Amino acid sequence: MLGRQGFGGLLSDEQWSQFLKSGSTRKYSDGEMIIHQGDRDRTVFLLVEGTVKVSMVHPDGAEVLLAVRGPGESLGELAALSGLSRTATVTALGGPCLTRVLTSEQFRLLARSMGLEGVLWQHVVSRQSESDSLRAEMMALPSGQRLAATLLRLVDLVGGDIDSATFPSGENGRRGAMLRLGLSQEELGKSVGLSRTAMATGFTKLRSLNVVRTGRQYISILDVDRLRQLAAGTE
Repeated sequence: MLGRQGFGGLLSDEQWSQFLKSGSTRKYSDGEMIIHQGDRDRTVFLLVEGTVKVSMVHPDGAEVLLAVRGPGESLGELAALSGLSRTATVTALGGPCLTRVLTSEQFRLLARSMGLEGVLWQHVVSRQSESDSLRAEMMALPSGQRLAATLLRLVDLVGGDIDSATFPSGENGRRGAMLRLGLSQEELGKSVGLSRTAMATGFTKLRSLNVVRTGRQYISILDVDRLRQLAAGTE
């Protein structure tokens, strides 16, 4: 079971519970929009269960995946803090999502009352650092290594226990993980600047190395440690 991510991961259990108790419950089905880019809404969503994708639509209409987020994340907090319009769209991904919803006033008041302003800005800086690292990765890494790094990042964020029927526990002593994202290879590729051809070539290589197995709406990572080596460029 993965722990809380993002803002929630920086809080104690008691602090996280305080935020959840202060919000109202809102559920979203797979593919349902939670936040819409350009809206002036200031609501903050705390992701309790499920996975979401964060995407941006460019002026030409092209949608680009920015991130995938899991339980513990705060969604929309930047607009609540800055007063600016939403900079991205957030959509439930791969299944239903459960959130607790707070107004911007509730969110800021709670953070202030618990002395969490520094933690909140640590979270904001961490998000910016993540964005900078991704840009550097896109500029510096070859396509195969970039794909491996992308898959590894998703394993760390939202990877679930692998189905024993797909990859029997302990086979060859390797550790596996299951990604059920509801994302196409094209969406994943666009998020890290890889063409459809580069993605197809990369997955073909990973399958030949017995590192991944792919199917409709899922990717089985059969050897996480080897994927980590490929992402680091040490193999």
